[in-house]
Amino acid sequence: MRKGFAKTTLIDVAEQAGQPRSLVRYFIGNRADMVSALIDRLLERGEAQFRQLPSDGTAGQALDLVLDTVFADYTTNIVIMELWHLSMRDAQLRARLAALYERVISEVAALITDDETSGRDRAFVAVSLAFGAAFFRHLGLAPHAPDTVRAAALHVATRPFVTPAKTGI
Repeated sequence: MRKGFAKTTLIDVAEQAGQPRSLVRYFIGNRADMVSALIDRLLERGEAQFRQLPSDGTAGQALDLVLDTVFADYTTNIVIMELWHLSMRDAQLRARLAALYERVISEVAALITDDETSGRDRAFVAVSLAFGAAFFRHLGLAPHAPDTVRAAALHVATRPFVTPAKTGI
């Protein structure tokens, strides 16, 4: 976090871990392997967080999990932002991040509805709101009435979408 991924070397990681660089290289590999391991760890953490929700959980509980747990960890959010930055130049990393978020969206969709099509779209909106809120918190922005924002997000996550009429404009 101090240097960001672009400037962090395996030597930096070894020094922080108090281990020889050769040992870090043996267990981690190169920078790409390190990023891949980090994404795998983020997936494991996310899966563990989703397992916290009871099998008969409500959409409100699912939304609380996304807002208050999945996107609430400052360090994880910083790491994700760093990965996003790197993914602008790395198609493979971009694909891994897309797969990570697709999995989060799918998990949320399964928690909020049985309707796969509209559930995915509603989950997409909920995850987008949660990620946006996490990014805004990082910038020091917060809503005046967090409960109103949460209620609006719950409304979006639980109500069927009305497809707007095509206007031909």
